[in-house]
Amino acid sequence: MTNKLAYEPLVNWTVMLKAMADESRLRIIQLLLGREMAVNDIAAELGIEAYNVSKHLRILESCRLVVKRKNGIKRMFKVAEGLGSRYSGGILDFGCCKFDFNELRS
Repeated sequence: MTNKLAYEPLVNWTVMLKAMADESRLRIIQLLLGREMAVNDIAAELGIEAYNVSKHLRILESCRLVVKRKNGIKRMFKVAEGLGSRYSGGILDFGCCKFDFNELRS
């Protein structure tokens, strides 16, 4: 079994890690690791304006950390397929580094 993300050849790791360096984006990833959500639902859950959530999601999507699909007029977001498999026990493990969501403040 390989320890690489399915989309790794397409990932710019520097850009991806910069995207993960923002606490709001980390909180969004944390939410999306558990389920698929719409922008307004994420905004309500985190207490962030929907406009700002959309900006953060565009960054995460450009790094291939999240994917979206259309559901009527809503856009639903979830973590990329290869990313979810790297999450266990509150820790997202990229091999080179780990993000411990157990320590992330709400």
